[in-house]
Amino acid sequence: MAPVDLAQLTVQLRAQLKSYLAHSAAIASALEDANSMQTDVESGVQPLEACHEKLSTTYELILEQSEAEFHELDDCLNLLETLETAQNGATAEAKARAPPPNKKRKTDGSSRAGSPASSAAASPMPTFAGSPPNPSTPLPRPVSAAKAQPVLPSKSPAQHPLPIAPAPNPKKPTPKNRRDSLNAQLPLKPGRPIAVKESKKNLTTGQQPDNYILGRIVQQLQGDKNRYSVEDVDYDPSNPTPEGGKWNTTLKSIIPLPEKGDERTYPDYDFTPGMYVLACYPETTSFYRAIVHSGPHATSLGTGKKKETQKIYRLQFDDDEGALRDVPIELVCDPTPL
Repeated sequence: MAPVDLAQLTVQLRAQLKSYLAHSAAIASALEDANSMQTDVESGVQPLEACHEKLSTTYELILEQSEAEFHELDDCLNLLETLETAQNGATAEAKARAPPPNKKRKTDGSSRAGSPASSAAASPMPTFAGSPPNPSTPLPRPVSAAKAQPVLPSKSPAQHPLPIAPAPNPKKPTPKNRRDSLNAQLPLKPGRPIAVKESKKNLTTGQQPDNYILGRIVQQLQGDKNRYSVEDVDYDPSNPTPEGGKWNTTLKSIIPLPEKGDERTYPDYDFTPGMYVLACYPETTSFYRAIVHSGPHATSLGTGKKKETQKIYRLQFDDDEGALRDVPIELVCDPTPL
């Protein structure tokens, strides 16, 4: 069976409707003439004998035009039915070609479960905006930040509308302005949220050596602004690691995150659509490569006295089948440390 051209069917239907409207206009004009003659007869302006033949001709014309109008209408309905059938067939074919839904993701047993009380003064962790991810959708795989490559943003439709983002800050995240901004914040204070490479001692077989997780600063080491004791914010004592969720590292493995309430810790530039970033996947404490789709958008959370405004980026994570996720600005950062 030859494929149906939906565009051509639409053009034919439009032409048929125009023809139908033309017949309707002609009938209306003929009826107006007949009514005018009938009025003249009833008012005595013209005798019936004088306009009898003309009235008969007009009524015959109206009958012919009405029959033709019915045929035109039938043709329109047939075309409309064909167009609807073709559209339904295209939709069914698209669904048939769609990949089957993914099975529920298996957990790896890593220490991403409940978090004990922190030994440092913990900064409040930002909450997530938008709907939580579907539990049947697999998490993206961990990737090395150093291997991140830019790709175009997804054209997947947004899961829910967002406010229009303001014009992006034109300032670019160059290594120099990033370094200047970081130096102004050193030494990092206890409790400061960070994206940090997992300790090599805590890695399980097959894990990449440069996975980033959500952590916090415990303390500066020996007055050196480049060396710190850090901890995993989501360490699970029931699944212990050799270092008990804490280890020593340097700034080369740390990407400081904005500290909510302290504007000095936020970057003075925006990540623009198409840029690649490192971001915490919703409902986890693991960072993955993502592409900026839009933002930052200002959204409202909570109600009444608890209502607050939060800025979010809409991102497309690698290996997430093009889904768009909303992530707070506090959990989005440059993909490489300084």
